[in-house]
Amino acid sequence: MGVGSTGQDHSAQIHADSSQGAPKFTEIPEFLRRIWRLSHARVFRYLLVISVIQLVNGLGVLPAIRYLFGLALETSHLENVTDRTYTVLLSQPISVLLLLAIAVLALAAVSLQFVALIVMVNRQQSGRPPNLGEMFADTLTCLGRLLSYPSPLLMVYFFLALPLGGLGLSSVLIQGVGIPPFVTREYLKVPLSTAIYVLMIGSILWVNLRLILTLPMLVVGEKKPLSALGGSLRATHKNFFRYLVLVGLPLGVAALSASALVGVLVWISDLATSLMTEQSSGVIASLCIGLGHTLGFMIIGAATVVALQILVALTRDRLGLTSVFEVRTKEHRTVQARAARASAGTVAFGLAVAVSFYALPASGQTVSGAEDTQILAHRGYSAGGVENTLGALDAAAEHHADYVEADFQETKDGHFVASHDTNLLMVSGVNKNIYEMTLEQVRHVTVREGGFTDRIPTMQEYLEHADELGIPVLVELKVTGHESKGYLDRFLEDIDATGTTTKNIYHSLSPTAVNEIKRERPELRVGLTVAMSVGKLPRVNCDFYTLEQASFRPELLEQAHEQGQDVYVWTVNDESTIRELLSMPVDGIVTDQVEMAISDRQMVANNPASEYRVGYSLAYLDLFR
Repeated sequence: MGVGSTGQDHSAQIHADSSQGAPKFTEIPEFLRRIWRLSHARVFRYLLVISVIQLVNGLGVLPAIRYLFGLALETSHLENVTDRTYTVLLSQPISVLLLLAIAVLALAAVSLQFVALIVMVNRQQSGRPPNLGEMFADTLTCLGRLLSYPSPLLMVYFFLALPLGGLGLSSVLIQGVGIPPFVTREYLKVPLSTAIYVLMIGSILWVNLRLILTLPMLVVGEKKPLSALGGSLRATHKNFFRYLVLVGLPLGVAALSASALVGVLVWISDLATSLMTEQSSGVIASLCIGLGHTLGFMIIGAATVVALQILVALTRDRLGLTSVFEVRTKEHRTVQARAARASAGTVAFGLAVAVSFYALPASGQTVSGAEDTQILAHRGYSAGGVENTLGALDAAAEHHADYVEADFQETKDGHFVASHDTNLLMVSGVNKNIYEMTLEQVRHVTVREGGFTDRIPTMQEYLEHADELGIPVLVELKVTGHESKGYLDRFLEDIDATGTTTKNIYHSLSPTAVNEIKRERPELRVGLTVAMSVGKLPRVNCDFYTLEQASFRPELLEQAHEQGQDVYVWTVNDESTIRELLSMPVDGIVTDQVEMAISDRQMVANNPASEYRVGYSLAYLDLFR
């Protein structure tokens, strides 16, 4: 390609050894240095494009997707979709068509940001001027080619592989996609499942790196989606570790920079709290939040641009095209360039101030009601014993949890025992399901976790011991689908036998079980556990909802309170999230970190929000949170 308007005297080339397909390890530092200078030459122009597209996606596409999804729910006569009701949604032809429309719209919107940036980068590296009209036409052409062949594999790549690989922050449409915390917790509790989890995460990263040239191949090489996927797989076949270093270094630097930024801003806010009045420290905290969001956006945006510059350069080399490197000499740093940077800085400062004013009303206030939030020990206290055993129950009582949450399910001969896992392989090495075992067989199983060993207690033993310790229980009835006839009656009879029926509260993932228990015993506090949900709260005759934290949204708390119901959130182990939930406040937090949650409850209830809000507002930028 020609060098275009850059001129032969002020250009160089980024060109890797074609036989290798990527720079050698010894060439990587110089390659990255040139890429950085190439990105820096037009960084504010790229950030402006990212900002505009994010605004379009956030203010236009997201509301459109919500509207279409609402229509799909209405067509299916549903108010929300959970892991138990999605089949109803998929059984309605009109709902399916609406979901397909959402998929195409989302694919186009997510693709737009990456394609537009790759088009800009490709024009820059080919030496062509940044002509807005031509870039717009090129972007539409690429999007048309992509949407003409809307490959399901490409959708999986965009909406699963990319966000799970840690690139979700690059687009407002996929930044919330990730592995739910409760899934991670389940995998990390014993060595065998931890090994499986590590293998799974490694596989996700491997897939991301193998497919990382897909979009550049589609844009630069003008390939169809499936051909672009194949081209990326071939290009990365023998260069995996070099690609890992090339992409990992700039992204790693960006992650560390964002974490350092959060640390500095939290320190400034803490210092202001100790030296200033509550009102003044609230203003400083608000400014820190606004500055953090603004600089965080710039860090993420710059990292995205640098990564795309690298990938486009590698793709052009793979296709035999030379990448032009603009040398920014002093002569090229014109008054106009300085003015553009000054304007961008002014806009960034204005954005920081605007966000600060948005954050200001809540930054200096002490939260009313946080002291009433219940702290529930998840399956006991796993740092003191195996989950759902008497040892973990003792530890939960010692750490002064308000409730202990425990799981119970039915054995083959109609008894109820304390266990979360239906199959005992992971926790005991015994590859059997509880519903296939008698009570006597279950009693002989030894469960292990965190260096502890214990036996599986019966529900009666567990509830009676909790009563002796003076700690009430959030009893979860696990319905596996293998229960015997009349199991709910026996469940209530066994609880009645302990004399603790009204001292405890109850919940289940099964709406049927919840409705039936509430019908049989209206005096009991009964809740619905929700693992995954999109839309409003399910309509169930219950007193509270226990929502998995990835499905929780503030509007659901508002809806529940309007209906006279409480909301508990599970399983919350991250301190920034605990503080955020306490600041709303929610009615209960189910956690493995009982000590931390109780300490945070006291702190949130007795201190202004400026003392902790900076940390949880910017937690998404902090790699070490």
